[in-house]
Amino acid sequence: GSSSRAIRAACIMFAALSVFFFTASDLIAQPNYRTFNQVDLAAKKATAGKVLGSRVTFTFVNPRLTPVQGFHAIISKKIVAIIDSGGFTDFTIEKNRIVDATGPNVASGESVTVAFTVMNRKPGTVANFFWWTDADGHRKTSTEYKVPPILDEQDYVQPNGGNLRDFLYKKIIQRPEGLVLGIVAPDQGVGWIRNMSANGKYFTHTGPPRCLDYTVSYSGRMKPITRQLRNLHFKKHNNHLLGELHALKLAIIANDAGITEPTDPAATKIGDLIYNNPSDPGNPFNGRTVRDLAHLTDSALTFCGSFAGGMYPKLDTSITRINKQFDGPYHALSFDPFLLAGTQGLNQALYLHPNPHPPPGAAGFRSDDLSIVEEVPAAYVLTQNYPNPFNPTTSIEFSLAEPGIVTLKVYDLLGREVATLIDHEEYDDGEQLVNFDADGLTSGMYFYRLTSNGTGDRGGHFDEIRKMVLMK
Repeated sequence: GSSSRAIRAACIMFAALSVFFFTASDLIAQPNYRTFNQVDLAAKKATAGKVLGSRVTFTFVNPRLTPVQGFHAIISKKIVAIIDSGGFTDFTIEKNRIVDATGPNVASGESVTVAFTVMNRKPGTVANFFWWTDADGHRKTSTEYKVPPILDEQDYVQPNGGNLRDFLYKKIIQRPEGLVLGIVAPDQGVGWIRNMSANGKYFTHTGPPRCLDYTVSYSGRMKPITRQLRNLHFKKHNNHLLGELHALKLAIIANDAGITEPTDPAATKIGDLIYNNPSDPGNPFNGRTVRDLAHLTDSALTFCGSFAGGMYPKLDTSITRINKQFDGPYHALSFDPFLLAGTQGLNQALYLHPNPHPPPGAAGFRSDDLSIVEEVPAAYVLTQNYPNPFNPTTSIEFSLAEPGIVTLKVYDLLGREVATLIDHEEYDDGEQLVNFDADGLTSGMYFYRLTSNGTGDRGGHFDEIRKMVLMK
């Protein structure tokens, strides 16, 4: 009767609520993810992993039967900053080590906890001397010696986007494949980009989103892209969609390789999450995985004639939204092996959602000995161009021992400048690669000259010349 129908209705409602609460709790339990933005990826590298000092925390207990109002301590290392004053309102530090504090009463048996940043790059800071005082600073207890902290942690320089970019290119993105943007389609009169080495000059793109249509030389000459280009400087093809796809691919590669959270094998990789724009139910990209969208963008970049012009702004908007979902400050959970923390979970993401059927085993190369701390400094090297002889394009690789202002020019046999490949631009230390297109030059011998004025601690100067042969 009516009572049984009411019971069935109640059961259906309970089941629906159960599904809702399960879904909500499932979202809350989702792990954190990590994406990147172009500006960060263009940054100069920080000295990631460098120890700045130590954060030390002391807990002092009042052993007296009566209250005390302050304390006096001499810390074994210079104090840089007070992290936690323990509630003391009058806190003075003399000679960077001698601490006098007064404030509220500390009753018998009670304790206070204070914390400092000190100039000590390894554990071992102690309070050499400590005693409790009254409100006037007079000693009220016997002196304690060598009081150890309850917590002694090193304070490190955190990585930035430049560190992440170089780490991925040097240790995860393996040669000779490199990272491809676009679709590799030889002999079809179309173009794609293959990035082989770490370079901050891949970013930051601000130009209109479009396909890989043409490049612009330093002299302003426009040339159609009809083949593979290597290590393309963003100024030669300024395309916001290209930069956003590059940033997204780095996020996918980093997560597949276990460099960013989540690292749990049971967790869905960022590339397998589902894109959905709830404010645009008719969006053609809704329901696609992040990898699918990246691949679609690759196709749109290479095959200009197969996609309507209006597709490029839509792809650019979608890829940019994904990159912003989990962007944020950089925090290393570990420097060796390198592991970068996620920023937030899917329950806080507007455009990305769980995948009910993620593909199994979507993981890339990972080794536990991959450290982001660069122990061996780079050296100044200008290598022989490759190929050599060449027709009409070749690549020039060089390495900088420190960041510097770089110029790379090409000259003919009479010493006349015929091309400027780099013109007083800032470059990070480490390996770099530049392409040279001699399409407008005649066959013969040429010289290329690299100069770098260091802007790092060394302040060094490098100047070297090599010869190459154009054979048409």
